[in-house]
Amino acid sequence: MLESVLDNGEYYILIASGDSMINAGIDDGDYILVKQQNTANDGEIVVALVEGETTIKRIHYDDKSKKIMLCPENDKYESTPYDHIDIQGIAVKVIKNL
Repeated sequence: MLESVLDNGEYYILIASGDSMINAGIDDGDYILVKQQNTANDGEIVVALVEGETTIKRIHYDDKSKKIMLCPENDKYESTPYDHIDIQGIAVKVIKNL
């Protein structure tokens, strides 16, 4: 099964914490399969290091302001603009406990 998901590259598992991505189907305690890379396309869900903290958010590049927007998938949180973030990987799969 995993062979069909994984292509060439390095992967790791991250445990989600919090509720900022619940509308994307990522809940507190879920396991996230992450492809390790330092770039991301607009709209992808990234794992990023921001101000010393690791976060999982959807990334958008705002051409007008030249900011990187990290966008939660929960209506009670707002997107946050950054000049620079360190992308650590792209979320590939969510693994849930039943």
